[in-house]
Amino acid sequence: MTQWKFDSIIEEDKEHKIKGLNIWSHYWHCTDRKIEVRDPFEGQVYYFNEYEIDDGPEKVSFVAGEYANGKLGLYIKDELSGEKL
Repeated sequence: MTQWKFDSIIEEDKEHKIKGLNIWSHYWHCTDRKIEVRDPFEGQVYYFNEYEIDDGPEKVSFVAGEYANGKLGLYIKDELSGEKL
């Protein structure tokens, strides 16, 4: 089972890269999977969508959604969490 780790709070249209791909420069394909994540600040449980972006040679999956406070949270697969993004 894939483990997801909190990556960051993101701002819409502000550059944010995963494996070298700026997530705002690509179409987010929703996989129709809901992933249970925990707000790292409040501890509240959320069910966010999993998305994929694909630029041909590179395909990246991530989980994103909006917290109750209106901020966007981004989660990445555990194996990516140690990489420099």
